[in-house]
Amino acid sequence: MMFLGALIGTSSKYLNSKPLTIFFATILITQFFFIKRMMEYFTRAVLVRLCEDDISFSIRNLKDDGEEHFKQYPLHDISSYKIQFPTSRFLSLIIKLNSGRSQEFTFQKQNLSPAQSDTDNLIETIHQYFVKHNVDFAPSFFASKKGLYVIISFVFLLCIPIAIAINLDKNLPATIFATIVILLQLILRRVSDLNFYKKWKKA
Repeated sequence: MMFLGALIGTSSKYLNSKPLTIFFATILITQFFFIKRMMEYFTRAVLVRLCEDDISFSIRNLKDDGEEHFKQYPLHDISSYKIQFPTSRFLSLIIKLNSGRSQEFTFQKQNLSPAQSDTDNLIETIHQYFVKHNVDFAPSFFASKKGLYVIISFVFLLCIPIAIAINLDKNLPATIFATIVILLQLILRRVSDLNFYKKWKKA
């Protein structure tokens, strides 16, 4: 969405092209009408079973409750797991196997029916299940040391043009402010992920 917005601004300001501006604006507006339909098309129900020796996922069609896929993972085949937060609307569980292959399951936080379990409770239950069976937990990228190093590097690189502009008594370019907004989003994402993990540790 941000990319399309940038294209609209570019086409109107630099290219001076009304057809392009109208084209990108139309895409930006019409996507809101199609996103709900696309979500409904790709959304499936999942029944999670936590057994003594394995975890399984029965993926079912929302319309007729027919099983489309069944995935079962013995605990001794799982090397680690990761819980991520792509957006405020979704939670993702990533299971990494000893073979190196990974399987990702993404859950909507919004309840689509009264029979649906609360997503936060479901993920926390799976987390506690893995903890009980000593499966290694890998934090999300933003909550990891690598994510912290990326943010620190981002801050360092951002300080360079700011220091140059101040030293030369020049106005800061508009891109600096956009970069600051992105950096703040990364920091807030890290804080949010860390707080979620801390809540689980206290439970």
